[in-house]
Amino acid sequence: MSDKELSTEMGVEKENMDAVQSAKEKSAREKTDSKKTKEERESLRLLKEDKGFIKYWAEVFDMNKTELMMRSVRHYVAWRNQDFDLPTAEMQRLNQLIDAMNNMVSSNERLANTVTNGFDSMMGIMRGENYLLETEDGDLSEEERYRY
Repeated sequence: MSDKELSTEMGVEKENMDAVQSAKEKSAREKTDSKKTKEERESLRLLKEDKGFIKYWAEVFDMNKTELMMRSVRHYVAWRNQDFDLPTAEMQRLNQLIDAMNNMVSSNERLANTVTNGFDSMMGIMRGENYLLETEDGDLSEEERYRY
């Protein structure tokens, strides 16, 4: 074998050795990183309904119960700190228009009820069925005397 071939083979072997070494170092780094990010154990007392609730939603979201609890706590704290995305201007305007339409619908319903009741009252007055038009002589009727 010539010196050139030998040095080339040794270079390839050295590259392979470097690759193996870097893979070992990466594996060792991942192990230490996983130790750093390893979850700490905490105990928690739950009601039976809450335990079932957590189990159900963990299955729905396709995660384990621990991950659900960790995400839930982080989400709740962020919500309490008002750390959430605000809607864009378009979304805010759309929500404003939807609220305005809902207010118009309820206002229109109230107006329709008022007009209907007004016409019913006028029709009752024209027919003479209004309780306010009954004549009174100031005395209680027989039924009303014995009631008290």
